Amino acid sequence: MSEIVLPSGAAYLLFVLGLLASMWGKTRRASWWLLAASGALAFVFSSGMTASSLMRPLEYAYPTVHDGRQFPEARHIVVLTGWAAEDPNMPLSGRLSASAAYRVLLALELFHDRPDCRVIVSGDAPTARTMGAVLAKLGVPADQLVLEEGSLTTAESAVNLRPLVRDEPFFLVTSAGHLPRAMGAIERQQLRAIPAPTDHQLPNQIWRAEPRPSPNSLAVSDLAIHEYLGRLYYRLRGRA
Repeated sequence: MSEIVLPSGAAYLLFVLGLLASMWGKTRRASWWLLAASGALAFVFSSGMTASSLMRPLEYAYPTVHDGRQFPEARHIVVLTGWAAEDPNMPLSGRLSASAAYRVLLALELFHDRPDCRVIVSGDAPTARTMGAVLAKLGVPADQLVLEEGSLTTAESAVNLRPLVRDEPFFLVTSAGHLPRAMGAIERQQLRAIPAPTDHQLPNQIWRAEPRPSPNSLAVSDLAIHEYLGRLYYRLRGRA
């Protein structure tokens, strides 16, 4: 039911209500308003400029880490899980979602810069195992790879990372739009994270975004609203 509060979910709900209202004479006039509202909502949030306006404050809240050697104090590279399929019929790298693949790639970049760091994958068990297997196959030694598989949420990852990183600084790798919420949860646990954003969805300059409606822009708007609501929920629950 949480999807209903996202732009695409709200537009879909209004569309369905409009169709239902059109079946009865007493509500037929209201159906036009519902259908118009559905179309307007989808149109506005499908614009790249709207999506960029929503996502930009999240994605560019922290600077990019171009070279891990700029942070010699870091002792770990923590990668939060995205999503992955545990399907042996798929190639290993092909089991990763786009966000999980970007996170793995940045972790490998940082490990190339800082081979003295441990790589910790934190999140749900299936995704952590798959991301860990990709990292291992691409060169991270087994004795430097740790899987934290007991976290179903970002807030749980922040709690479960405490015994693994203690008070040592670490790179925190996750999607750029998700990073502000993740940093809030990490700072709540008084951990010393160095934000390392990746998986940027849209350009920093709003005027460079595509103004015409597109499914991708609507998906980005959904992601942004999801993160804003997630940050609000974490604050209300004392998790960030």
